[in-house]
Amino acid sequence: MYRFSGSGNNGQLAWILQRVSGVAVAICGTIIFIQIALNGGHGFTSWLLLPVLGFGLWHAFSGFKMITDDYVSCTAFRLILQIFYWIAGIAVAVIGFAAIMPYFG
Repeated sequence: MYRFSGSGNNGQLAWILQRVSGVAVAICGTIIFIQIALNGGHGFTSWLLLPVLGFGLWHAFSGFKMITDDYVSCTAFRLILQIFYWIAGIAVAVIGFAAIMPYFG
C-alpha cells in the first residue's frame, strides 16, 4: 500500500540536475564525437573528457537512485542499493579518471 511520504516539491532539485547533466553530456559528447569523426581521433579537445566523465557519472547514478526511490519500497533494500551505487560510482570514477589521464600529459 502506498503511503504519502513527503511534499510535492521533494526531489525537484535532483530532477532538474538530472536534466542539466543529460544536456551537458549530450553537448560535450557530440562535440567529441564530431571532432573524432572529422580528425580521425587526432587533435580532439581532451579537456571535454573530464566534464563528460563527471556529468555522465552524475547522470547515470542519479538516474539509478531515482529509479530505486520510485520502485523499491523496502527501506533496507533501498539503503543496500544506494551503498552499492556509491561504491560502483567511486570505482567507475577512479577507473574513468585513470583512463583519461594520458590525454592530459
